Amino acid sequence: MAKKHPMIKMPLKWVFQQDNDPKCTSKRWPAQSPDLNPIEKLWSDIKNAVFDAKPKNAEELRNVQSSWAGISVRRCQMLVDSMPHRCKAVIRNKGYTTKY
Repeated sequence: MAKKHPMIKMPLKWVFQQDNDPKCTSKRWPAQSPDLNPIEKLWSDIKNAVFDAKPKNAEELRNVQSSWAGISVRRCQMLVDSMPHRCKAVIRNKGYTTKY
């Protein structure tokens, strides 16, 4: 059973927010607002794996795909567990960038 986290008070009114891609930015959000999606950290892990492997051709790059399979359940759980801290940091920083 999943570990329960203390509730974070969120506004009752939800707003759909795009990423900071220039074609879909919103004037309502700071330009450097953090992306809280945990998948961004996993993308960073994969980017580092590709960088470390330094593939020289498509075949070598395909071999790096195994990096996805190498992501542990523990790593994913740690990212999910960090969400309350991430949200609090963003609230504390009024929507601007955080260490996350």
